[in-house]
Amino acid sequence: MKKLFIAVGLFLLSSLFMQVNALVVEQKDTGYVSVNAVSAKEIIPDTASIYFSVETSSTDSKAAVNKNKEISSQLIDSLKPILALDKSDSIQTRNFILRPNYSYDKNGKRTFINYTAVNTIYVKTKKLENVSKLIDLAVKNSATTVSDLNFLVENEKQYAGELAQEALSKAKILATLTASALGQKVTGIKSVRVNIYPQNNYAPRGAMYSNAKTAATGAAKSTPVEYGKIKLQANVDAEFYVK
Repeated sequence: MKKLFIAVGLFLLSSLFMQVNALVVEQKDTGYVSVNAVSAKEIIPDTASIYFSVETSSTDSKAAVNKNKEISSQLIDSLKPILALDKSDSIQTRNFILRPNYSYDKNGKRTFINYTAVNTIYVKTKKLENVSKLIDLAVKNSATTVSDLNFLVENEKQYAGELAQEALSKAKILATLTASALGQKVTGIKSVRVNIYPQNNYAPRGAMYSNAKTAATGAAKSTPVEYGKIKLQANVDAEFYVK
């Protein structure tokens, strides 16, 4: 009797990586064929994410924080009207830092300069047509940094599953054809490895402002942002027993 043990592993990071392994514990047949199959799909992104930062400085820590709160509140209020917050869009503070700044002379003596407060605001939206407007409004309302604009697909797992099934079917068909050409038949699975490679976090064409001076120079025109398609690929390496 043939005994087959299948181990399944799923690993998720900023983008999806899925690996499935099928391992044979006991198999009397000795002949096998190795096949490789690939399925790919280009997907239009349905979500955009972006970070805005507000940086303020003062010799007084409370003043630096209060000034930052004021500007950050103004920035958030300016963005809310074009976000569908009652649906799937969101805006939230991801990080807040208050740090002292020092200068050092040639002898290493430290002199206090001021405090800097940095509030990092994360925005996620499905209204991709409003991304340029979000950037322009953020710059207009004193955002000192605009960064990490990404386009992604939220239901990535669904596409990954479909591609995996398609690639597995191709692998099985290819193994059957190969065995048939050799006058043999597929009798079982020796091993299967499925890798899903998404090229998520699509890097769009767009102007990212890194400081207020750059923003002031570029804010006269609407920020050009173009998003393309995200490629998702399933790769299957399989070995089938034949006799």
